[in-house]
Amino acid sequence: MTQEIIKYVLEQASGVVIALVLLIRIESKLDSLTSAIMHLSDNKA
Repeated sequence: MTQEIIKYVLEQASGVVIALVLLIRIESKLDSLTSAIMHLSDNKA
């Protein structure tokens, strides 16, 4: 019983870590995209 609980908690924790890594990667890509768009719009003005 205890091993099943530990396994479940570890699986959930690994899922959370993977989700956080993906979110951080997406956020950094969005930041670079936003800065690129701002740079392009500044050049046209």
